[in-house]
Amino acid sequence: MNFRNESELENCRQHISQLEKENEELIRNLAEVNEKLRDSERLKGHFISNITNEIVNPFTSVLALAENIKQLKDGDISKAHHMAELIFEEAFHLDFQFKNIFAAALIEAGKEQVKSSVINLDELNNQIKHYFRPLLDKKGIQLTICFSNESIGKEPISFTTDREKLDLILKNLISNSIKYSPENSMVEVKYFLSAKELHLEVSDRGKGINPEDRKIIFDRFKQLDEKINSINTGHGLGLSIVQAYAEMLGGQVRLNDNFDRGINVMVFIPESAETSDWDDLEDFLLDSEASY
Repeated sequence: MNFRNESELENCRQHISQLEKENEELIRNLAEVNEKLRDSERLKGHFISNITNEIVNPFTSVLALAENIKQLKDGDISKAHHMAELIFEEAFHLDFQFKNIFAAALIEAGKEQVKSSVINLDELNNQIKHYFRPLLDKKGIQLTICFSNESIGKEPISFTTDREKLDLILKNLISNSIKYSPENSMVEVKYFLSAKELHLEVSDRGKGINPEDRKIIFDRFKQLDEKINSINTGHGLGLSIVQAYAEMLGGQVRLNDNFDRGINVMVFIPESAETSDWDDLEDFLLDSEASY
């Protein structure tokens, strides 16, 4: 009888001990969750501060430059040209940041949708070259875009995916490459196109990214260069949007860790099986990059 009571008592002790361990584990998990929530709030606050500066600084610069132009005297046409170039750079940067901010907001809210259509890659590339031409000319950077041998001879070179997302993926990668490339260097875009997948690579000869920073460059709430000074910003929203869009399209992004100088980013996107209803409206939509 006593043996049975002692056995039951021992079982109770073991059960209580197990419950205490589980309780300690739950407390530790709860503490970790709370810490992650606090980190999230801090990061979001930092993110908002960064984005505010991304918007405010270019506006302030444009207003100051416009005021200076108003005060120029007759014969100061060279100064006016220089200031106009600066205004264009600030406005270009502001327009690009707005595209990224709106994209990030939609991604964060879960409102982004995939709108597949058949894309003429030659036309897309020509528009991108035209879009970046002023920045390329200013730094003397050559932008080369080429296709693999498998793609040559296919006219027109087309691919079915979300045009808007592919466009912003390319622009963010090329923009970063231009920003961090030395003058008179080269930015290369290479396409490898198959029947089922688009593989694109964007590489430059810039300063590269430290190995310890590679883990955070795709984080929307972190920025490698915390000093926001209008045009000369660090890696911010761009690469996080590249990754989010690639995953949304069923693909992935890879950063070449063996690239000692510069960056080599590879994006793999599977071809959409069919176009969406948005493709039927393509002829009725205005192209945001068109000139009027």
